[in-house]
Amino acid sequence: MARKPYARHPKTAARRETIIQAALACFVELGFASTTVEDIRRRSKASNGSLYHHFTNKDQLAVAVYLQGLTVYQTGLLKALERNPEAGSGVHAIVRYHLDWVRNHPDWARYLLEMRHAEFMVGSEAAIADQNHRFMERVVRWLERHIESGALRRLPPDLFLSLIIGPCQEYTRLRLAGRAQAKLSVAIEELAQAAWLSVRG
Repeated sequence: MARKPYARHPKTAARRETIIQAALACFVELGFASTTVEDIRRRSKASNGSLYHHFTNKDQLAVAVYLQGLTVYQTGLLKALERNPEAGSGVHAIVRYHLDWVRNHPDWARYLLEMRHAEFMVGSEAAIADQNHRFMERVVRWLERHIESGALRRLPPDLFLSLIIGPCQEYTRLRLAGRAQAKLSVAIEELAQAAWLSVRG
Protein backbone atom coordinates (compact mmCIF):
# COMPACT_ATOMS: atom_id res chain seq x y z
CA MET A 1 0.00 0.00 0.00
CA ALA A 2 1.37 3.40 -0.97
CA ARG A 3 1.84 5.85 1.84
CA LYS A 4 -0.35 8.93 1.78
CA PRO A 5 1.59 12.18 1.43
CA TYR A 6 2.09 13.99 4.72
CA ALA A 7 -0.46 16.75 5.28
CA ARG A 8 0.14 19.47 7.83
CA HIS A 9 -2.54 19.50 10.50
CA PRO A 10 -4.66 22.65 10.14
CA LYS A 11 -4.09 23.48 13.81
CA THR A 12 -0.29 23.48 13.46
CA ALA A 13 -0.02 27.05 12.19
CA ALA A 14 -2.44 28.27 14.86
CA ARG A 15 -0.44 26.51 17.58
CA ARG A 16 2.80 28.08 16.34
CA GLU A 17 1.18 31.51 16.35
CA THR A 18 -0.10 30.98 19.89
CA ILE A 19 3.41 30.09 21.06
CA ILE A 20 4.89 33.17 19.37
CA GLN A 21 2.30 35.45 20.97
CA ALA A 22 2.92 33.87 24.38
CA ALA A 23 6.67 34.32 23.97
CA LEU A 24 6.21 37.98 23.02
CA ALA A 25 4.09 38.60 26.11
CA CYS A 26 6.63 36.87 28.37
CA PHE A 27 9.61 38.69 26.86
CA VAL A 28 7.93 42.08 27.32
CA GLU A 29 6.57 41.42 30.81
CA LEU A 30 9.43 39.42 32.33
CA GLY A 31 12.36 40.51 30.18
CA PHE A 32 14.14 38.26 27.72
CA ALA A 33 16.85 37.12 30.11
CA SER A 34 14.38 36.23 32.88
CA THR A 35 11.93 34.39 30.64
CA THR A 36 12.22 30.61 30.56
CA VAL A 37 10.90 28.17 28.02
CA GLU A 38 8.64 26.84 30.76
CA ASP A 39 7.15 30.34 31.21
CA ILE A 40 6.30 30.39 27.52
CA ARG A 41 4.94 26.85 27.57
CA ARG A 42 2.61 27.65 30.46
CA ARG A 43 1.46 30.91 28.89
CA SER A 44 0.74 29.26 25.54
CA LYS A 45 -0.81 26.18 27.19
CA ALA A 46 1.26 24.06 24.82
CA SER A 47 2.72 20.69 25.70
CA ASN A 48 6.48 20.29 25.81
CA GLY A 49 6.31 18.16 22.70
CA SER A 50 4.30 20.76 20.81
CA LEU A 51 6.57 23.64 21.79
CA TYR A 52 9.80 21.82 20.94
CA HIS A 53 8.27 20.58 17.69
CA HIS A 54 8.16 24.21 16.53
CA PHE A 55 11.18 25.70 18.32
CA THR A 56 14.32 23.98 19.56
CA ASN A 57 15.25 26.67 22.11
CA LYS A 58 14.43 30.13 23.46
CA ASP A 59 16.77 31.93 21.07
CA GLN A 60 15.13 30.40 18.02
CA LEU A 61 11.74 31.37 19.39
CA ALA A 62 12.93 34.92 20.06
CA VAL A 63 14.05 35.25 16.44
CA ALA A 64 10.69 33.92 15.25
CA VAL A 65 8.92 36.55 17.36
CA TYR A 66 11.04 39.28 15.78
CA LEU A 67 10.53 38.07 12.21
CA GLN A 68 6.79 37.66 12.75
CA GLY A 69 6.49 41.20 14.08
CA LEU A 70 8.52 42.54 11.16
CA THR A 71 6.33 40.65 8.70
CA VAL A 72 3.11 41.96 10.23
CA TYR A 73 4.43 45.53 10.20
CA GLN A 74 5.77 45.46 6.65
CA THR A 75 2.74 43.70 5.19
CA GLY A 76 0.43 46.28 6.67
CA LEU A 77 2.54 49.20 5.46
CA LEU A 78 2.56 47.86 1.90
CA LYS A 79 -1.22 47.50 2.00
CA ALA A 80 -1.48 51.10 3.20
CA LEU A 81 0.54 52.21 0.17
CA GLU A 82 -1.66 50.15 -2.15
CA ARG A 83 -4.74 51.91 -0.76
CA ASN A 84 -3.08 55.31 -1.28
CA PRO A 85 -1.57 55.36 -4.77
CA GLU A 86 -1.05 59.14 -4.90
CA ALA A 87 2.21 60.60 -3.61
CA GLY A 88 0.80 62.92 -0.96
CA SER A 89 -1.75 60.50 0.43
CA GLY A 90 0.86 57.72 0.36
CA VAL A 91 3.38 59.66 2.45
CA HIS A 92 0.65 60.55 4.94
CA ALA A 93 -0.44 56.90 4.97
CA ILE A 94 3.06 55.71 5.89
CA VAL A 95 3.18 57.99 8.93
CA ARG A 96 -0.40 57.23 9.94
CA TYR A 97 0.11 53.48 9.55
CA HIS A 98 3.38 53.47 11.51
CA LEU A 99 1.99 55.32 14.50
CA ASP A 100 -1.34 53.47 14.48
CA TRP A 101 0.59 50.19 14.38
CA VAL A 102 2.62 51.22 17.42
CA ARG A 103 -0.60 52.10 19.25
CA ASN A 104 -2.27 48.81 18.32
CA HIS A 105 0.82 46.60 18.81
CA PRO A 106 2.84 48.21 21.62
CA ASP A 107 4.49 44.96 22.70
CA TRP A 108 5.70 44.15 19.21
CA ALA A 109 6.81 47.75 18.65
CA ARG A 110 8.83 47.68 21.86
CA TYR A 111 10.31 44.29 21.02
CA LEU A 112 11.35 45.33 17.50
CA LEU A 113 13.03 48.46 18.84
CA GLU A 114 14.83 46.82 21.73
CA MET A 115 15.83 43.44 20.30
CA ARG A 116 17.15 44.30 16.83
CA HIS A 117 20.78 44.00 17.95
CA ALA A 118 20.36 41.40 20.67
CA GLU A 119 22.94 38.61 20.73
CA PHE A 120 20.43 35.96 19.68
CA MET A 121 19.74 37.89 16.45
CA VAL A 122 23.24 37.37 15.02
CA GLY A 123 22.37 34.18 13.19
CA SER A 124 19.24 35.68 11.64
CA GLU A 125 20.88 38.58 9.78
CA ALA A 126 20.53 36.88 6.39
CA ALA A 127 16.82 36.21 6.92
CA ILE A 128 16.19 39.79 8.05
CA ALA A 129 18.18 41.20 5.13
CA ASP A 130 16.22 39.07 2.66
CA GLN A 131 12.89 40.10 4.14
CA ASN A 132 13.86 43.78 4.16
CA HIS A 133 15.10 43.52 0.57
CA ARG A 134 11.76 42.15 -0.65
CA PHE A 135 9.93 44.84 1.29
CA MET A 136 12.10 47.63 -0.14
CA GLU A 137 11.66 46.35 -3.69
CA ARG A 138 7.94 47.02 -3.44
CA VAL A 139 8.41 50.39 -1.74
CA VAL A 140 10.90 51.43 -4.45
CA ARG A 141 8.40 50.55 -7.18
CA TRP A 142 5.90 52.89 -5.53
CA LEU A 143 8.54 55.59 -5.14
CA GLU A 144 9.88 55.41 -8.68
CA ARG A 145 6.48 56.10 -10.19
CA HIS A 146 6.16 59.33 -8.24
CA ILE A 147 9.78 60.38 -8.73
CA GLU A 148 9.36 60.05 -12.49
CA SER A 149 6.19 62.14 -12.39
CA GLY A 150 7.93 64.83 -10.35
CA ALA A 151 5.62 64.42 -7.37
CA LEU A 152 8.52 63.28 -5.15
CA ARG A 153 12.13 64.41 -4.94
CA ARG A 154 14.77 62.17 -6.47
CA LEU A 155 16.22 60.68 -3.29
CA PRO A 156 17.80 57.30 -2.47
CA PRO A 157 15.10 55.00 -1.02
CA ASP A 158 16.86 54.67 2.33
CA LEU A 159 17.05 58.45 2.71
CA PHE A 160 13.40 58.76 1.69
CA LEU A 161 12.30 56.35 4.43
CA SER A 162 14.66 57.96 6.95
CA LEU A 163 13.01 61.33 6.39
CA ILE A 164 9.55 59.83 6.86
CA ILE A 165 10.02 57.07 9.43
CA GLY A 166 12.94 58.57 11.39
CA PRO A 167 10.87 61.23 13.19
CA CYS A 168 8.10 58.67 13.74
CA GLN A 169 10.59 56.33 15.40
CA GLU A 170 11.71 59.05 17.79
CA TYR A 171 8.10 59.75 18.76
CA THR A 172 7.56 56.00 19.09
CA ARG A 173 10.43 55.72 21.61
CA LEU A 174 8.97 58.55 23.67
CA ARG A 175 5.48 57.05 23.51
CA LEU A 176 6.60 53.58 24.54
CA ALA A 177 8.59 55.07 27.41
CA GLY A 178 5.51 57.00 28.55
CA ARG A 179 7.19 60.35 27.89
CA ALA A 180 5.30 61.55 24.80
CA GLN A 181 3.52 64.84 25.39
CA ALA A 182 1.66 65.20 22.09
CA LYS A 183 -1.51 63.21 21.54
CA LEU A 184 -1.23 60.51 18.90
CA SER A 185 -3.70 62.25 16.58
CA VAL A 186 -1.65 65.46 16.75
CA ALA A 187 1.60 63.57 16.20
CA ILE A 188 0.19 61.85 13.12
CA GLU A 189 -0.91 65.12 11.53
CA GLU A 190 2.24 67.08 12.36
CA LEU A 191 4.71 64.34 11.44
CA ALA A 192 2.84 63.49 8.24
CA GLN A 193 2.85 67.13 7.15
CA ALA A 194 6.56 67.48 7.97
CA ALA A 195 7.34 64.27 6.06
CA TRP A 196 5.46 65.47 3.01
CA LEU A 197 7.25 68.83 3.00
CA SER A 198 10.62 67.06 3.18
CA VAL A 199 10.08 64.71 0.21
CA ARG A 200 7.62 66.37 -2.14
CA GLY A 201 8.81 67.31 -5.61
